[in-house]
Amino acid sequence: AAMSLVLRPARATEIARLQQIERDADSRFDAEPGAPPSDVIPEEHARRFIEQGRITAAELDGEVVGWVLLGAIDGEPCIGQLSVAVAHGRRGIGAALLEKALDDARARGARSVVLNTQRDVPWNAPWYTRFGFEVVPEDAWSPALRAVTDQQRAAGLDWSERVHMRKTFAR
Repeated sequence: AAMSLVLRPARATEIARLQQIERDADSRFDAEPGAPPSDVIPEEHARRFIEQGRITAAELDGEVVGWVLLGAIDGEPCIGQLSVAVAHGRRGIGAALLEKALDDARARGARSVVLNTQRDVPWNAPWYTRFGFEVVPEDAWSPALRAVTDQQRAAGLDWSERVHMRKTFAR
């Protein structure tokens, strides 16, 4: 049966569901060495991003099963979070959400999109590579990317296997 996937702006009434999906998706990291500590988007941040139209929800048969946050780092669009409920994984929902975020960034005139992720986890850096993202070498990090790295290290993330990645749009 074909899935009836709808991508639409997230609603403030769905914040608890978005947090639940993120917690569920992050459970896949529990067995990974150097995995980020489990944390979810704070309600006040989610509310602000929803008001700004920066969170897209994936709805399948009336149920929100995934979401993506298109934030920004120093003015450059950034995939801040992409989460799909484990029970709905490996069905193209994450790909659809990522493509929607990339389309939104392109429509806003962006020349590129950045993100940071785990280098060594198959559904992270290797997955994003399939969509045209490339690792940003450390000597090419902007001050803003260095600041993100420093903030994440201070929060306990192990940067020995984390990378910044960027997709540059053809002009």
